[in-house]
Amino acid sequence: MKALLVGLSLVLSIGASASEFLPDCRNRNGEILKTDVSQLRSIMGNRRANKPQVYVAGIISEIKSEDHSGLPHQKFFIKVDKDIELQIVSNLDFGRIPLVVGKKISVCGEFLRVGDGMVHWTHFDPRGSHPDGFSIIDGQLYGEHEVPVK
Repeated sequence: MKALLVGLSLVLSIGASASEFLPDCRNRNGEILKTDVSQLRSIMGNRRANKPQVYVAGIISEIKSEDHSGLPHQKFFIKVDKDIELQIVSNLDFGRIPLVVGKKISVCGEFLRVGDGMVHWTHFDPRGSHPDGFSIIDGQLYGEHEVPVK
């Protein structure tokens, strides 16, 4: 995945959009994940699932204040369908996502049972010990490399 993301970064830097070269969101078994609300409902209902990797798409419904206690993060909510709204936590060390309420976004990351559900690790893992994640908004990929927080 890292090699794909490095290549993707190079392609994006010469003008191609992320939608032309989407990275795969894979679970811990290496299986490619797809956006599927019924699978998400199953994961949300399975109390024994241990931090599964998910790929979700939705509409940004709320933007919270950035959290700069500890590692800096953007926090926002996406409406996946009429009954599912998830909090997304995006580490600012991997870039700031240009969030706008009402915009469509796709997110790959680790699902946690915090509140109604939260997705974090929405960026690549520079240590290689965790499945990589990312976010895509307006065809632009975020989370593929570290970016100094400004």
